[in-house]
Amino acid sequence: MKSTTLFKKTAIAAAIAMITACGGSGSGSGTTDTSSTTVGVVTGFGSVYANGTKYETDSTSFKKDGNPSSESEMRVGDKCTIEGSVSADGTTGVATSISCNDELEGYVLSVSLDADGLGTLDVMGQTVTVNRDTVFDSDTYASITELLADDIVEVYGFSDGAGTVVATRVETKSDIDSDIEIKGLVSNLLETTFTIGTLVVDYSTVTSMPDLTDGLYVEVKADAAPVDNGGVMTLTATYIEIEDDGDMDIDGDSGLELNVTGLVSNMIETGFTFNGSTFIDYTSVDIEDTFIITEGMTIMVEGYIDADGVFIPEEVVEEPETEAETHGYVTAVAEGTISISMDNGLTVETFTVNNETRMIDELNYDQYFNLTDVTEGAYVEIEYYTLDSGDMIATEIELEAAPMPEMEAAAAQ
Repeated sequence: MKSTTLFKKTAIAAAIAMITACGGSGSGSGTTDTSSTTVGVVTGFGSVYANGTKYETDSTSFKKDGNPSSESEMRVGDKCTIEGSVSADGTTGVATSISCNDELEGYVLSVSLDADGLGTLDVMGQTVTVNRDTVFDSDTYASITELLADDIVEVYGFSDGAGTVVATRVETKSDIDSDIEIKGLVSNLLETTFTIGTLVVDYSTVTSMPDLTDGLYVEVKADAAPVDNGGVMTLTATYIEIEDDGDMDIDGDSGLELNVTGLVSNMIETGFTFNGSTFIDYTSVDIEDTFIITEGMTIMVEGYIDADGVFIPEEVVEEPETEAETHGYVTAVAEGTISISMDNGLTVETFTVNNETRMIDELNYDQYFNLTDVTEGAYVEIEYYTLDSGDMIATEIELEAAPMPEMEAAAAQ
């Protein structure tokens, strides 16, 4: 399967251990003594890596889209919830359960992407943002820019519940696996219809209906594509169920520590909504350093569940986006670093690799590809950002086939 990350993000690199031990399932250094839940994006396997933590998975139960699953069914770019324990330094942990869930599966209505594959998709009335985090998987297309209306996609990512999804992974499908699926908050509720985003959901033929109210978080399933009803796309639902107790709140037991990546929306002067549910007051949290929080930004929020079962955010952490990409032949691999020769051998650059570096093998499609698998002379694409110190932090290493000599010659001109 083709798997390409368009541009990638990374979490705060200075606090993350290196990924060189990715091949085993050991718990690593530190003491795994704090119960914790992480919501984030998978960046690697052989252990599971998410939000900068390497999780041991020897005794982990897996679910995907609500069904029993296995680690082999997970993919880089999946948004997952990981329950378990984490070491004091946050770099290693033990996962008791990992659950990965998509946000929607259905038909592309329109494509608005630039030449770099950045922009938006309209997937059944939901605005799906394709950004520097998005991983694209396809057996038929080499690039997300090749997507067309009526293509079928499965989208993993972060949602505001009101029709906006920031995609972490988009996968093309040859057919709908079971049902069309869409999640969101009920709005404009009428006797037989409601909306999610700009999609009208017709539930007039659903035989077993939950009690609906505006603002209820639901999952809708259908067995046919939406149709254009006078300029409004309408989906005829076959099944509707209340999702996550009907809200998008972050839940857990009292005292549970959480490390949650999610979406900024509904910004006002005093704060913003996080992941479609939690209002974060600027005065109530520690915002790491000084960075500008903007609508639609993906951030990481650390906090805990209080005695009343309410998520209390404590710290907001910026996740810098990739600034550039390059490619070349590997000249050296050391613990936590990779060096490549670029510009036909005129330049050699060294990049730091950490637990947040996405690892993708385009040659062998090896799920457990890691830094120890990279050999001298291999051809790789590296996406990265640069610290104030000048250090370059790799957000992705992608093993690729070397270009043909004539292509290299053309690139050098």
